[in-house]
Amino acid sequence: MTLSALIAFEEPLEELRAALAAFHRRSDPIITVFTCGEIDGRTVEAWADAIEFREDIQLESGHEDVVASTVHDLANPAPQGKLNSIASDLAAT
Repeated sequence: MTLSALIAFEEPLEELRAALAAFHRRSDPIITVFTCGEIDGRTVEAWADAIEFREDIQLESGHEDVVASTVHDLANPAPQGKLNSIASDLAAT
């Protein structure tokens, strides 16, 4: 499934973004965001941008606000600061 591959970084991000462009965005979540391994900052930004407004991706129950805020910050790092400071802030919550 393309959404699963996006969340888990199982395929190149540009290929996944192209595949997602062909999908109609659902309003019912069909996948949950979870944490994964280490990746570089540019990849994190592109990944977060690809999932930020998808309604078919569910955020972890009970943590929706912090995950949504963090995904937004990761997708838009310029106003928030460098990735390492965003990650430190998230780890503190």
